[in-house]
Amino acid sequence: MAEEELGRPLPADLKAWWSYADGAHLGSHPDGGPLIPPWFVPYSISEALKSRRVWMEVARQIAPVPIAQLEAFIAAQNELPAGTGCETWLPAWLPIATDAGGANLFVDLRGGRRHGCVMEYYKDAGASAGPEWADVAAMLYDIADRLAEGGPERVDEGRVHWG
Repeated sequence: MAEEELGRPLPADLKAWWSYADGAHLGSHPDGGPLIPPWFVPYSISEALKSRRVWMEVARQIAPVPIAQLEAFIAAQNELPAGTGCETWLPAWLPIATDAGGANLFVDLRGGRRHGCVMEYYKDAGASAGPEWADVAAMLYDIADRLAEGGPERVDEGRVHWG
């Protein structure tokens, strides 16, 4: 479903993660707590695709270039190597988690040595920093390491609170 909509294959680690746990299902658990440090809640596949569609529409409404140049700008940015920042949401980005306040973690599906890296996107700044993790597997290993080293700041009623 996701690969068909994106028109490109998903990284194996993302497919594996979604096959084991299809997100936190925000609709049924709106306050499940941030499972991904520091404050992100995983999307289900359907939520990720819905979020991507919304970001794609928003990108067209608040583009940093005149509308006549928008498609060329997006196409050029979409061809840059994965891990390269951009203030506008790109078609090769797939959101995987949200903070429910205008920020998303996304997997960068553009080509290059950082293909599949995990980056942050903020509604007011775009993706201006480099990758947070090399890929989804590195993100999950980081979470496991943090849990093994003392875990989150606290866990109450099933909600995780990272310090």
